[in-house]
This record gives sequence, C-alpha cells and structure tokens, in this order.
Amino acid sequence: MLPDTFSHLMELDTELIRLDCAALHIARDAYPGLRIGAYLERLDALADRVAARRPGLSIDQRYEALREVLVEELDYRGEGPPGAADPELCYLNHALERKRGMPITLSAIWIEVGRRLKWPIAGVGLPGHFLVRMDDPEYYIIADPFDGGTTLSLTDCRRLLDKQFDGALEFSVDLLAPVDTRTILKRMLGNLRNIYLQSARFEPLLPVLMRLCAVEPENGRHLQDLAAVCCKLGDVPGAHACLTEYLRRMPEAADITIVRRNLKRLEAAIHTRN
Repeated sequence: MLPDTFSHLMELDTELIRLDCAALHIARDAYPGLRIGAYLERLDALADRVAARRPGLSIDQRYEALREVLVEELDYRGEGPPGAADPELCYLNHALERKRGMPITLSAIWIEVGRRLKWPIAGVGLPGHFLVRMDDPEYYIIADPFDGGTTLSLTDCRRLLDKQFDGALEFSVDLLAPVDTRTILKRMLGNLRNIYLQSARFEPLLPVLMRLCAVEPENGRHLQDLAAVCCKLGDVPGAHACLTEYLRRMPEAADITIVRRNLKRLEAAIHTRN
C-alpha cells in the first residue's frame, strides 16, 4: 500500500486533521475527477452566508444563524432513513451538491461551516445517529442536521437511541460528548464499509478499507479485511502484502500463528502463478 495524501493527513496529530479535506479525499476514491478545492470553496461560501447574519456571541443566535442558512434557505436535510444503504449519501461532495445526506455527512457540513467561523461546534457520535453540539461556558445545544437542524433535549436523545436499538443500549450523557476528527472519519468509513459489504461490492470496498487502515493503524482487523477483499478480487500479492504488514504492526497478536499459515498459502499461490 503506497502512501498517498490521505495517508499523510492521518499521520498528523488528530487536532491538526481537517475534516473537510480528509472527507473529500475519501470521496475522491469514488469520484476520481473530484476537485477538492471547489468543494472547499463551497464551504467557504456557506460560512460567509452565515457570517453575514452577524449573529453575535450568543450560542443560541449562532445556532439559529446556522439553521436558518443551511436548512431554511438552502434546504440541507436528510433523505430516507438515517441508515439508508446508498453509498452516495456517505460522501461529503454529494451532500454539498445535492443538499441531502446521512446524519454524519450533513453534520460534517455544520461542523466545517462552524469551524470556519471559529465557533465551538463538534460532532456527537450517538450510536446509530450522528449529531452536532454547540458549546457555551454554561450549557450546550444538541442539534440534528439530518432532521432539519432540530434541537434535542436529553430526553429526545434517549428516545432517539431507543428507537435505533429498541432499548437494547442504555443511554448515558457520555454518549453526547464531543468526538474528534479521526473518530468522525472512522465512522464515515465504517458506514461505507458496511454498505459495500452488504451489497458484495468489493472493488469500491477496497479503497475504503485502505483508508480505515490509515485512520486506525492500531486496528489489525482492517488489514485482515483488506487481505480478504484482495483475495476476492484475485489480487494474491496484495493480500500477501496486507498480512505481511499485519505481522509488522501486530507482532504480539493472538492469531499470529493463523496469519503466518495463511501467508504461506498465499506464497505458494504466488509461486504457482509464476
């Protein structure tokens, strides 16, 4: 796996990673001709429209400015059920163009507009439904960009979680804590991985798994998944390279014997082809 721009971004400290740039690099895998600069300019323009309202310092006024521009004026909102199995809804460029997306892609737009204005806005990784929060020294606002920017109380968040998991997952205020950029990217890619796996679309799944390896290098599962997909696509040398990298990163892994055995089988297959 040769390093690329996205991989270099993931080598930065998490607080230095720009969500918009990284998410658009992910989208470029599905849209090779994508011009990242053009979409960054769209986000700049959205921030300018919000700033033109001169909302002041109040968190309530800033929230209202975001909602009025992004939802009331421009109609950015969710489409279909939050977990819809349409990969296009997972890509930031699609959300910016079509003004429709999954909860996490629409939240990314809110977060990036707020970041440009230096406002305290962050993602909230509520299981099953991504949200945003805006913080004030005394309180915070939770909003749902997928549902037209509606504000949510703690009770609303609990009901949303119960709806997603039929009450099987216990609600905690800790679930509303701000999450960092790397966590958001991991969840974006996880959504894509699940969609492509469910539909057995292995070619677009390949770059998604490569991005997950870069976002979360300490998780050996991604390399093993990548090796399996390489095998599905007939890329035996690629699978061998993934498992070799797994051994390098995870020398103390519990399944090391199994991985070495699989490597020997791949080596035999490579020699047979030669």
